[in-house]
Amino acid sequence: QAETVKPCITGILDGSRRMTLMIEDLVDTARLDGGHLPLEREPVRLSDFLGRVLEHSEKIINVDRLTVDVSEDLPFVSADANRLERIFMNLLTNACKYSPPNSPVRITARTEADCVRIAVIDQGRGIAEDDLPHIFDRFYRVKGESRKDRVGLGLYITRMLVEAHGGRIDVESAPGSGSTFSFTLPVAE
Repeated sequence: QAETVKPCITGILDGSRRMTLMIEDLVDTARLDGGHLPLEREPVRLSDFLGRVLEHSEKIINVDRLTVDVSEDLPFVSADANRLERIFMNLLTNACKYSPPNSPVRITARTEADCVRIAVIDQGRGIAEDDLPHIFDRFYRVKGESRKDRVGLGLYITRMLVEAHGGRIDVESAPGSGSTFSFTLPVAE
């Protein structure tokens, strides 16, 4: 009997997690749109921070496929650690979801003037040119994308969080050649 009950419980838990994420997305969107999402900024060392994020996300993404190229010599960034984790998880989840299984996903970071540019680079199917201008829009889904998992707010929330930090986010992609999502964060003073 346990063999028949266990898949049901797993399905219920998975559905519950998806619903929780959708509700969190909707609440965060309302707060971001209304300017009511305060940031608790602190100096963050990216190399240490990423190590902790990846350690906590082993159940969500296959961290074995991730390559992190982030020097410990980078300056600290000024960020809200919880919101920064959300940015990374949105980008990493998408990179893994839209890439072939076990294909590498790289995270890089480098200093640029008074900011640090972080990039998440995948080997996925890429994004059509028609979709690129809208990829960070609220509720936008690329053509042919299944709607069962989320509501199309992940990249919108990611953009809003990056901009709330005083940064900027961009994407470079072409069908069949993967995608590079890069964003900037200000250097901590």
